[in-house]
Amino acid sequence: MSWLRPKGGNAKEMICLANHFLARGSDYIEFMLHSSEFMPGGSPSFKDKESIEQLYHDPEELFIHLSDRCTGMTLKEYRDYFINK
Repeated sequence: MSWLRPKGGNAKEMICLANHFLARGSDYIEFMLHSSEFMPGGSPSFKDKESIEQLYHDPEELFIHLSDRCTGMTLKEYRDYFINK
């Protein structure tokens, strides 16, 4: 199983993973992050202010890369979209 989630310094890995699933014809890519990870010390991966700054950088790079190929939505919005296809 592959997770599309920031770990700190893994923007290129996330971009490659997203590209892989889009190339295989996937109509969705699920990005996940726990809310506790947005604060220093909220997770083992993001212990200080510097690591939180990296946390913001990696998804931003991913979202810029995908902006012309994907539309952001919540799981409920995707469910509604999927049902109405």
